[in-house]
Amino acid sequence: MLKKIVTNPFFVFPVITCLFFWPFTFQLFALKNDALTYYYPVRTLISDALNNGELPLWTPFINMGYPLHADMQAGAWNPVIWIFSLLTNYSLAAFHYELLFYITFAGIGFYFLCREFGCSRYVSFMMAIAYQFSGFMTDSPEFFTCISAACYVPYIFLFFRRMIIKQQMKDALLLALFLFLLFTGGYPSLFIIMIYTLFAYTLFIFFSSDTKKYFLKKFLPVAGITCLFFILLSLPAIISFIRQLPQIERGKGQSLSMVLENSMNPVTTLSLLAPFSTTANNSWLHSSILMRSIYIGIIPLIFLIYAFFNKSLRKNKECMFFFFCAAIMLGLAWGKFFFLRQVAYYTLPLMSSFRHPALFRLFTIFFLLLIAAVSFNSWKTNSEKNTAILKKIYLALIAVILLIAVLCGISLKTFPSFSRLNIAAVKDLLLQLNFQGRYLIQFPFLIGIVLSSYLAIVKKKNIQLICCIMIADMFFATQLNMPITVYGAKHFAEIRQLINRNPVKFPLPDHKTIEENSLNSYDENFVAGSRLPFTKKIGRNNYFITPGNLSKQDEFYESSIKNSVFKNPVLYFAGNNTDSIQVKKFSANQLQAGVYKKTAGLLIYLQNDYPGWQAFVDGKQTAIIPVNISFMSIQVPAGDHTIGFVYRPKMIINAWYISMTGLAFLIIIYLFLLFSRQRSMKPQKENE
Repeated sequence: MLKKIVTNPFFVFPVITCLFFWPFTFQLFALKNDALTYYYPVRTLISDALNNGELPLWTPFINMGYPLHADMQAGAWNPVIWIFSLLTNYSLAAFHYELLFYITFAGIGFYFLCREFGCSRYVSFMMAIAYQFSGFMTDSPEFFTCISAACYVPYIFLFFRRMIIKQQMKDALLLALFLFLLFTGGYPSLFIIMIYTLFAYTLFIFFSSDTKKYFLKKFLPVAGITCLFFILLSLPAIISFIRQLPQIERGKGQSLSMVLENSMNPVTTLSLLAPFSTTANNSWLHSSILMRSIYIGIIPLIFLIYAFFNKSLRKNKECMFFFFCAAIMLGLAWGKFFFLRQVAYYTLPLMSSFRHPALFRLFTIFFLLLIAAVSFNSWKTNSEKNTAILKKIYLALIAVILLIAVLCGISLKTFPSFSRLNIAAVKDLLLQLNFQGRYLIQFPFLIGIVLSSYLAIVKKKNIQLICCIMIADMFFATQLNMPITVYGAKHFAEIRQLINRNPVKFPLPDHKTIEENSLNSYDENFVAGSRLPFTKKIGRNNYFITPGNLSKQDEFYESSIKNSVFKNPVLYFAGNNTDSIQVKKFSANQLQAGVYKKTAGLLIYLQNDYPGWQAFVDGKQTAIIPVNISFMSIQVPAGDHTIGFVYRPKMIINAWYISMTGLAFLIIIYLFLLFSRQRSMKPQKENE
């Protein structure tokens, strides 16, 4: 019983994730850069709205008001964020636990995908660990939606493959669910790439089929079910995103130069051997430090190479398709250094809508590991175990590793030293090292892994020992890269103190001017980029907290009237400051105030005018008048009145109800199918 528990993937992968990412497990350090300046603040705002009994539609605390539900990366429709928000009020610790959740379930998903391909438990465990701690996962945690997307990719491919081969409704439903999770919780470009991947795989299966008409007859109905439930679940997000795109600069399309930003330099393919070395700042490595690594582990690399010498695998059409996909994705990841991304930009729909070509490397890693898994399993189940080929592969690999080490040793001029033995000192040392120094730091362990894996694979043929070496390899590679690419220099407690999040969800706006609340520059010592979401003040910051800021707000901010408008509080009467205004109620989606006006006049609310806002005077709806380029105003009669501004996009709210209904139907249908299957299997067992 105990053995079954400790070998269960739902036990193994959480434990391994917590051990590998121990700085977050024990809250010693925090994520950095975009993770803290964008992904964490918007999650706190989503949490505040949910815990206030509201849908997270609007936030008044980002650049004079922002539609959270329409931001494709904010995650306002992401069920995982909702669960963490409702359970934890979304603390900084919860932010880290969400990261650990994605990495854990990325491993579990890849494990079951390998099992689907007939791989043994040990092979599946090793390849799943390689996936969840691959170069992509240790390079990109600050781009939070990239990690969540990587979590869902194995599940989507697993259920799509089952659906396309078995044509069962339960797989179609699960596929729809995980596509919805990727769409609402993953990086948008990775969703687009995933759809192209599934389309290519469908074509491959179709043209490989001997009975193409029969295939279409069986496939199209279940594919239609997937599309139907995906649309139902994603409806509020789909409508939100479509309505926002014309309102933001990025919705107008991207230039080729912008699309090619953050390409993977082909020379960083060296990360397949020594990922830590490619995090250096050498000029010839020129590319984003967070967009370089495709490390999959030494043992998967060995069996990836072995696959090319395995005749049975070369005849495996599916493996050849995976290799073709890996090569195409790598070529696309190279971006400006290769021609494929430019061709895709001009020829394929939506390929002109996103940046960061290096993100394609996630799918390169994904397909390379699938090939390695099938190759490893083929070797493991082969009683003869062709060791001659493996010996040659190891010999060539050792020669390459030694040659690079000699060249690095010859060209290395100085090696920094340090006297303090603590994490901060080690991080400082690592940052000082160039490529040569970083390679030589990793070299002893690299040689150790190669030689010990040679002993375990070629000599001992001991699968348990191979698994232990694999875990040690990925652990060491992760520990070296984390101080550079994953966590910042400040301790968790220090960052939490700097953020100083206001415990009041929606404090009433004070009478200070917007100018007093705004931040005119980015304070580099303030790791979260903007105080406004945490202090809960309405204002504006030069530091763009969101990648999709409203165009009208940007136009206002660059206008000549900005300074004069910002000398007013969030709610004021035009041209008259003697009349009284008292804000009585304030939350994510509404403001209510009592006002006294001696004569009729214009009441201005300094929140961005956006489709879905409604205004009321004494409970009766009144017209919203656009004012000062980006803001809202209403006409108020003389006397005492109660006024209200409410963000109530009816189409979005109705779509949310439809989505919840669709989710309920999906769960009911899936449980019915599951129950029916169990009932049909029970008589068979009794007959046996």
